[in-house]
Amino acid sequence: MTIVGIIAITSIILGFVSDGNSANEKDQQFLTVRVFEATQVSSFIIIVDENGKQETVELEKPVKKEPLISNVVKINKTLNSIGEKGYKLVSQSGAGDPYVILTTYTFVKK
Repeated sequence: MTIVGIIAITSIILGFVSDGNSANEKDQQFLTVRVFEATQVSSFIIIVDENGKQETVELEKPVKKEPLISNVVKINKTLNSIGEKGYKLVSQSGAGDPYVILTTYTFVKK
């Protein structure tokens, strides 16, 4: 599966996370984190908050197919900082192949 295919499938799946029909969901505000780890191209974290504000955090490019501890530490720090800002993790999904790992985290504002 190609990188574009993985991103497309993940985007479609995220569309089903919340359709806003539930009374409880109408008041909830979501923040989405997508982590893109690749062995042959740039790796990064994309954060989109409930207002549509976007932030990108660059990750190191792993050597060969081995993950870098420093990237895991940076991902962990990013997720922890989101929790400290008043968000709660409600969903996590991931997919990958030997060249790409794509992980999506969905947070709701407490």
